[in-house]
Parts: sequence; C-alpha cells; structure tokens
Amino acid sequence: MTIRNLSSLGFGMAFILVLCGVFSAPLYAQEVMLKWGFQEGSQTVTEINTRLEMSVPGVGPQVMDQTLTIRQTVENVGSNGEATLVAKTERLVMEGVGPAGDQFYDSDTGDMPADPMILVAAAMVGKSYSMVVGPEGTVTSVHGIEELIESLRTSFPPEVAPMLDEMFSAEVLIENAQTGFQMLPVDPIRTGDSWNTSFTVPNPVLGEMTNNITFVLEQIEERDGKTVALLSSTGEMVFDDPGGLAGLPMEVEVDMDADYTGSATFELDRGLTLSSTATNKLVMTMSGPDGESMAMPMTTVVTTELIEYLPGG
Repeated sequence: MTIRNLSSLGFGMAFILVLCGVFSAPLYAQEVMLKWGFQEGSQTVTEINTRLEMSVPGVGPQVMDQTLTIRQTVENVGSNGEATLVAKTERLVMEGVGPAGDQFYDSDTGDMPADPMILVAAAMVGKSYSMVVGPEGTVTSVHGIEELIESLRTSFPPEVAPMLDEMFSAEVLIENAQTGFQMLPVDPIRTGDSWNTSFTVPNPVLGEMTNNITFVLEQIEERDGKTVALLSSTGEMVFDDPGGLAGLPMEVEVDMDADYTGSATFELDRGLTLSSTATNKLVMTMSGPDGESMAMPMTTVVTTELIEYLPGG
C-alpha cells in the first residue's frame, strides 16, 4: 500500500419543562423534565462544525474541516409527542490540508468538487428529507432519500455507485440522524443525576460503531430570561471490526483510546439544544503482512450552535 493510498484512506474515513411550585426551590434543587419541544411549524437553523485531525506515519499531519448549515422544520406533531421533521442542508464548506494536497469546497460558489468523497456530501446540499423523532430524541425513521440516491448514481463511476446503497441504507440514515439528537431521560431528574444511552452507527469501512454514552445534568441556570440545563457526557466507541479493509492486503485493528467527552446547553423553555461540543479520540493500528504495524491517531471535534429559531403557529 502506498503512502498516497494511506493518505487518501485517511481522508476517506473522515467523513440534543416545566418548573413547578409557587414558592420555587433553588434551581439546583428542582426536579426537571428534559423533553424536546417540537412545535408544529417551527424552524431551527443549526451550524455544525467538524474538525478531524490525524497523523499518518511517514506522511505527516492532516486536517479536515467541515461546516454544515442545516434547517429543520417541524412538519407535524402527533398526540404521542412524535414529530415529523423536514431537514435541508443549506450550505456545506469543506477544507482539507495535508501532504497529499489541499482541498477546498464551498457549496455557495456553485462549483462541483472533484473529490468523490466530497461529492457525496455536496450532493446533499439543497436536498430535503424527513425524519420521525420522539419527544425523548429517538429517531425512528427517515424518508425521502430515494430521489437523492438515484441522482447520485449518475454522478459516480459504475464501480463506485454500488456503495451508495450501503452508505444510504435505512439503518445508516437513522443512526446518522440520531447523532443530531441527544436521547433524553424518560423520567424527571435533578442536578447530578445521570442516564445512559447507546446507539450504533454503521461504517462502510470499519463495520458497526457503537456509542455508549453517559450524560450528567451538571447544572440548571437562568440565561437571558430562559432556563437552561448544562449537560456533560463521557463514553466510549466500540468498533465491530469486519476483519480487515476490503480489497487491501492488510489487517486493521482499531484501538479506542477510551476518550469521548462532550457538553451541551439545553434550553428547557423551548426544548432545544443551544450549543454542544463532542470530542472523540481514537488510535487506529494498521498491521501489514510483514508483521509491521503503524499507529494512526485521530481526534474529531464536533460543535453545534443554534443560529436561528422561528416559532411555529
């Protein structure tokens, strides 16, 4: 395997109340219910920034930055609290810096990217799809992606097109959508209480990746007349190793550095996330037929920020 192939491989893998009582207790002592406040007709615009830093032995450091602007509209809310949301990617900016060459793409320019992996992400810009989300943040289904898949088939070489069915399968879409919603506890909680969540994200390169996360309600406070919950999270990512990368003469072992940390600011009044940060650190050890191995550390930092909210009604 060449150094350039390793570099390309690295870039290829780069890709979430009501307070009661007439005489209120202190905020830290109050029991609260964390619940997504889906309101029919409301819209949120969120900016998601992802930075991937990695180091490939013999190649050097590489950095990829991605910024997504996504608008979500609550189409309807059922009697059970489940909401149908329509999501639309309004803008994508990607920039990669590394020894194999620099890359830059901004969907606002109207230019089409040359890199196939960026082309997949760019194809989502301007497209809409819907998802059904429960009041505690569980994504149960995703719809309307079929037209996008068919349009992508004409943009890719014949040998790449079959990958689209795997990349955009129902399971992959649901679990990827789940990463945008914290799964909240079903019971009221107080400051210091914790709850556990687990979800699996299929990865076409490394197999299934299971995220086991523990959330803690660290604090409740008032900000600009709104009541917010400050959440922290820690956890691990467990890979179901498929036994090697398909088509490559080497075995791949993924060793998690047991380093997932995060935080979020959740507004209780409107039931939405104002901002969040999640940091994943892992070390991928690649072993070749000659017995030699190389460690490739990666750090991914994802931040989200609510930049616009339009109430429904």
